[in-house]
This record gives sequence, C-alpha cells and structure tokens, in this order.
Amino acid sequence: MTPRDVDAMLSNLDARTTRIEQILPTLATRQDLSDSIRVLATKDDLKRFATRDDLKRFATKDDLKRFATKDDLKRFATKDDLKRFATKEDLKRFATKDDLKGFATKDDLKRFATKEDLKRFATKDDLREGLAATLAESKHYTRVLFEDLKSDIQLLAEHLVHVSEVVERLDRRL
Repeated sequence: MTPRDVDAMLSNLDARTTRIEQILPTLATRQDLSDSIRVLATKDDLKRFATRDDLKRFATKDDLKRFATKDDLKRFATKDDLKRFATKEDLKRFATKDDLKGFATKDDLKRFATKEDLKRFATKDDLREGLAATLAESKHYTRVLFEDLKSDIQLLAEHLVHVSEVVERLDRRL
C-alpha cells in the first residue's frame, strides 16, 4: 500500500467516523431499551388472554369481511361530523338508565296511533273552524228563538189585556 492509498483510506475512515458521531446521540441506550421492554407484556401475561383457537370460535376473517371497514364508515361520517352529537357523558347528565325505565318502550308505543293513523282526524285548525261555524249558527238560532219567545210573550200580553177587559166588562154588568 502506498502512502497515498493509506492517506485516502484514513480520510475515508475519518468521514465515516464523523457520520457515526452524528448518528450516535440519537440511538437508544441500553437503559432506554430496558425501560421500554419492562412495560411490554411477557409470554405469561399473554397466555391469560385468548389464544388464536379461542378467537376462531367467535369469527373468522371471512366472517368479518361482511362488516363495514373504516373506509366504509368514513364515507358516512367523519370524526368532525360526529362531534356535534351528544356524547355518552352528555346523555348520562341528562338521564340515567333508572330514569329512563319510567318512560315508555318501543313495544309500549306500538299500541298507540301513528302519524299516518292520525291524518284522517281533524287538526286544531279544523276544530277551530268548526267551532267558529257552530258558534255562529248557535248565535243565529238563539236570536231566532229569542224573537219567537218575544212574539209569544207579546201575544200573551195582548191576550191578557183582552181577557182583563172582558173581565172588567163582566164585572161592571154584575
């Protein structure tokens, strides 16, 4: 090896060492790795969970393909879309399960009329119009009866005057 080759080799080695010195501080230390491993589950920890065979009893990959994927759900609503709806905590502040037991269930409500059932009945406006018409008709009929009663009273009064005159004449004759 010539001194020139040795010089090139040392220069190359120096450049490599410089690059290693720049990367070295970013690498994890033995203590960093030990701390990271300590929080991970051990084989004994994992044995307490379900095994692959246990999970096969619930659903296979083919069974799960029928369900919606994350991409499918994103087409319906994003997280931002869902933020404007009430959360579970919001609903808990509104009413507890025990509070809701006092309300009617879907089965209870099936016995009652639906909107379609109620469409054939009169609305408030229909009832108001009908009541106004009935009231006007009743007023008219009451006036007619009042006039009739007034004319009957007048007829009786005239007849009473006539009878009184007859009685007076008879009384004078006697």
